[in-house]
Amino acid sequence: MKLSYLAMTSYEGPAPDMEIWPAAPSYCRPDTARQSVSNTLQQALYAEALGFDWVSVSEHHYAPYMMTPNPVVMAAALSQVVKKAGIALLGPLVPLNNPIRLAEEIAMLDNLTGGRVSVLFLRGTPNEFNTYDTPAENTRGMTQEGIDLILKAWREEEPFSWHGEHYNFSTVSVWPRLQQLPHPPLYGSGNSEESVVFAASRRMGIAFSFAPPKVVEKWVSLYRQEAARFGWEPTAEHVLYRGLTHVDESDARAVEGMESHFGAKAEEQALLQSKTMGGPPKVPLVAKPYFLGGATTVIGQFEALRDCGVGVVDMCFSIGDGTKQREAMRLVSEKIMPTVREGFVARTPSKKIVG
Repeated sequence: MKLSYLAMTSYEGPAPDMEIWPAAPSYCRPDTARQSVSNTLQQALYAEALGFDWVSVSEHHYAPYMMTPNPVVMAAALSQVVKKAGIALLGPLVPLNNPIRLAEEIAMLDNLTGGRVSVLFLRGTPNEFNTYDTPAENTRGMTQEGIDLILKAWREEEPFSWHGEHYNFSTVSVWPRLQQLPHPPLYGSGNSEESVVFAASRRMGIAFSFAPPKVVEKWVSLYRQEAARFGWEPTAEHVLYRGLTHVDESDARAVEGMESHFGAKAEEQALLQSKTMGGPPKVPLVAKPYFLGGATTVIGQFEALRDCGVGVVDMCFSIGDGTKQREAMRLVSEKIMPTVREGFVARTPSKKIVG
């Protein structure tokens, strides 16, 4: 099983959390933002030293919890710090981008990294569609057509034109070419039947964020059925899972740290919102981490995902300050990583779809 570290690039000063979108730019102090980005690069370097296989970045807008509106820019910076681990774009939001520009940028990144890039193409969440006033009803079609266009742009050796439902280009001729031909490892969303079938039909992997194992098992079973229908068989590394993570020396200490963190965050957000919105937060902050506890408990949580067919896990260490996060990362490296990596073979789930 591969382990990935999510480089969140969170703003490390007082600011609204996920219950307020968009967050007012007035909260952002340039010196704090600069230091937050610098700290993220150092955390990523530490993750590589600990043995994480990938360092990942994602695309989010108008929010302090992930200051990466263009994840390719952050990934390019990471590529100059992280020299061995893979760089994973998890992921660019296709409907919010020009797909040809995205194909070009990822090709540049693949050259910068010497072929260490993996990509998860996503549609995005409803609030993200509002970033550039993208019509929500068009986003599924834009995502799927955009992926097909990007794949063709990477494959073709001669200029071509594209005339589709959502995109029209008279000339497409992407430079530079990728290092990984015909393309880097690719993933699509695993959160709906249509997206699972689409990914299987394009021989892409599938990815899940914060879903319970039973949901993952259901969609992985469908994915394997659809892949067989299209004449191929996915490996465990075609299935990726992202989960919030808080590991400590014992289950009790992990739970105490988690509750203390979210309690402090709730008080901080209530104070901020009372000043700016005239009332307490109306939306819960964040669900309990999936990976929560001491080493033995967390290994059991990995086993549950393995039994669903998951082969890559992207870990989001978002609880506590940088020092606490580094300690949790160290515990994963020393007490969990050896078990889940060596001899931790993913089992092929049943062909039957779980209801």
